[in-house]
Amino acid sequence: MKYNVISSDDHVEEPKDTWQARVPARLRDRAPKVVRVADGDAWEVNGVRGKTIGLEAQAGKKFEEYKPSGESYDTIRKGSYDPHERIKDMDIDGVDAQTIFPNTGLGVFGMEDPELQFACIRAYNDFLSEFCSVDPKRLIGIGLIPTDDVEVGKKEIEHVAKLPGMRGVMLPTYPRGEPLNSGIYDPIWSTAQDLNLPVHIHLRTGDRRTAALFGPGAAKLRGAVPALLNIASLANYEALSQIIFGKVLELFPKLKFVSVEGNIGWLGYFLEKSDRTYKRHRHWTKLDLPKEPSEYFHRQVYATFIEDKVGVKIRHDIGVDNLMWSSDYPHTDTTWPNSRQYIEDTFKGVPEDDRYKMVAGNAKKVYNL
Repeated sequence: MKYNVISSDDHVEEPKDTWQARVPARLRDRAPKVVRVADGDAWEVNGVRGKTIGLEAQAGKKFEEYKPSGESYDTIRKGSYDPHERIKDMDIDGVDAQTIFPNTGLGVFGMEDPELQFACIRAYNDFLSEFCSVDPKRLIGIGLIPTDDVEVGKKEIEHVAKLPGMRGVMLPTYPRGEPLNSGIYDPIWSTAQDLNLPVHIHLRTGDRRTAALFGPGAAKLRGAVPALLNIASLANYEALSQIIFGKVLELFPKLKFVSVEGNIGWLGYFLEKSDRTYKRHRHWTKLDLPKEPSEYFHRQVYATFIEDKVGVKIRHDIGVDNLMWSSDYPHTDTTWPNSRQYIEDTFKGVPEDDRYKMVAGNAKKVYNL
């Protein structure tokens, strides 16, 4: 298959039976399930009911029509949860392939009960494999990997590697235990490297502060939610700092690491700042890192973006070979159904070789398409 446009960050609104059909029977009462309420469909987890579907599935709506809640599976686009309809929506948008991340599944990292969490992660990965297997040349699955138990995480990577349609794994940006630069995660990095599965982080996944800011207390703070949305990329900045200075890329030189949905304009500053930190502070901090951070970044790190004209402008400072465009379907940042127009606007004046790398070529390489 010829790939002209690959979106490197899209999401699935998990079908109603995702967990109820796949977790062990003894856990189903506490596993995620959909409950129909007065204003739509809501996910209930471990007896706690969340808000109804909203921001995570607004594709096709005008900005002024976005709803934080109040949607159901009857009102959102079927392509949000049906792989056959997803392919149709991709054709409308002129997108040849998509990399698929969760919606509700992003919350499983916060489950307190390890047995329930691990079962829900396994169920999600099995579901996503089935979803992507409808057309594995066009639907690229990214599995979830737990970090609360490293041995379980390692085994789940091995499981994902055997599943049809799966081409990468994702860890929480904020693990519940130690941060990403802890040596306890070395078996996870090693396994992912050996199985040639790129490792992804996605904005503030696993950060309990995010849930608090989106909760009832947020109404007391001026501009709380827009401010949170605006600073979300800083989570990726933090994670990249830990990954690079924490020797993960030095110790595992064939590991591919992907910063997802964080956009890229800030990466020019990040690389300059990281190299300056290295030059000035590696001696007194006893940093055992033989290369400058930018070398590791250019060798092993990739970053996705949606609309980022500044990032495209400084693409050579960041690294053209490290950047991947995305449509973020069906979220509120999505460019669907006008991705081709957004691409033309974003890459205006960019040479064809550079443009192809960012809209298809780099993703094709990362995911071995």
